[in-house]
Amino acid sequence: MKQSTKRNIVSIVSIALFLFSTLPSTATDREIVAVAAGIAPCVEEVMTLYVSAGNEPLSIVKGPCGALAKQTDADAPYGLILLSEPRWPKWMEDRDLLVDVHTFAIGQLVLWSPGTEKPNLSDLEKKTVAIPDPDTTAYGMAAKKHLQTLNMWDSLDRKKVLPAKSAPQAIITVKSGAAEWAFIPESAALKAGGSFTVMEGATLPQVGGLSPSAGVEAKKFWSFCRSSQTDPIWLKWGFALEKRN
Repeated sequence: MKQSTKRNIVSIVSIALFLFSTLPSTATDREIVAVAAGIAPCVEEVMTLYVSAGNEPLSIVKGPCGALAKQTDADAPYGLILLSEPRWPKWMEDRDLLVDVHTFAIGQLVLWSPGTEKPNLSDLEKKTVAIPDPDTTAYGMAAKKHLQTLNMWDSLDRKKVLPAKSAPQAIITVKSGAAEWAFIPESAALKAGGSFTVMEGATLPQVGGLSPSAGVEAKKFWSFCRSSQTDPIWLKWGFALEKRN
């Protein structure tokens, strides 16, 4: 082997060892916050308030609830996981991936329109409506269950019910003109603009918890998320507050 090649290999190995030695320990000191994409804007505002109070900022990773849960199961370095539905936190808790589990807010299902006139359920059968996939998304399941409770689900023309991969995709479906209304979380409706009607009783707990090896800052931020200081932010984004003991 040529001397220059040997020197290059030694340099690469030295750089790799240096970078590895300077990385934070993700196994015992996890400080990243994993957040369901639909509630990320609200959590980012909570983080801004947290930092303004003199605390250290934490990195935020966004994604679908199921993907974040499975990444955690694959040893992703998340210290705090905030999800927009209760199924995945329960799955993680059962696998000993989550501790100090709490509901931090209550999400609300709404029927949304991009226009100024509030949509009315009595006109639903006349409209083409986008719904997050009831088989894979929390708010899609909530919409289906709510319509079943009202004895409306089976009477809908399936050609006028357009399933979407997520609430943001349901909004895009409406804005593209393919649908007229959409069932989405109130937090998403507030961000999208337009008008909406609250589906009374159709709520979803927003549930989070810590990794067993969460770092100090992740633990502090989790307590902050559930403190009265953040109540105005959750309310602003269309969430109801969990009752505190």
